[in-house]
Amino acid sequence: MKRLLLGIDGGGSRTRALIADQAGRVLGAGAAGSSNYQAVGFAAATQALTAAIGEARQRAGLAPDAPIDAACLGLAGISRPIDQARLTEWCQQQRIAGHIRVVIDAELLLAAASPDLWGVALICGTGSICFGRHPAGHTTRSGGWGYLLGDEGSGYAIATHALRLATQTADGRADAPELLALALRHWGLAEPPQLITHVYQGGVTRADIAGLAQPVAALADAGDPDAGAVIDQAAADLARMVAVVVDRLGLHRPPIALAGGVFRTSRRLWPAVRARVLAELGPTAQVDDPAHGALVIAGQLVS
Repeated sequence: MKRLLLGIDGGGSRTRALIADQAGRVLGAGAAGSSNYQAVGFAAATQALTAAIGEARQRAGLAPDAPIDAACLGLAGISRPIDQARLTEWCQQQRIAGHIRVVIDAELLLAAASPDLWGVALICGTGSICFGRHPAGHTTRSGGWGYLLGDEGSGYAIATHALRLATQTADGRADAPELLALALRHWGLAEPPQLITHVYQGGVTRADIAGLAQPVAALADAGDPDAGAVIDQAAADLARMVAVVVDRLGLHRPPIALAGGVFRTSRRLWPAVRARVLAELGPTAQVDDPAHGALVIAGQLVS
């Protein structure tokens, strides 16, 4: 009987699950909302995981009792061992797979992009984090503290910076007319005061707010100086994360793996980050589907 693998990428905006055979051929995929339980709570996070796994199993044509041999869950918000243990225990109780590994989402990037599984992974999604692994195996991270304590340079940070410039423009404290027009257009609002009701009372989530970051990045690429300043500030924050990880691990020309919607959208962000990191960096790869990295790690559990 062929072995089945489950790989999950769970971030602040969405959860993606892939079921594959041991050769890596994807048999089914599923998606759901955020599974960052620090942001949405344990119940909502595990509900999203259950939904994504269920859809992937259905699309793979698996019987309800068909076993999965190994699973890797790469999740945002679980950098502490106690958090990883809690999610691992839940997976075991749910009998997700015979072998289970729960890791932070940034680890998936290295598995997807680096054949030797070392280097630096940088995520700029709803949240932000930088993770590094030395060829000898030891690791470190920078960032990933969440939207109140950190997440500098993230999509959420970019969006809130842009929104503050927009609202300050509305009342005369700043002059960023294109950012104000963009914020109103993004949510289909007619006038600036509607931003208050929309953001505070419209059921808008952090992921919804972070979604403004991609059009801000596009506006910066089009040459708007205010949007450019927002992206440059994010680049400075992300560069500090990368510099700390490279320095702590003593890495020389590490391969870089990037993920997150802003990196996919912006032509400006990564070059601006790289220019600010004084250490010499190696080749860069954009990881569009980190769940494939989860499949690589799952495969190692049964190899």
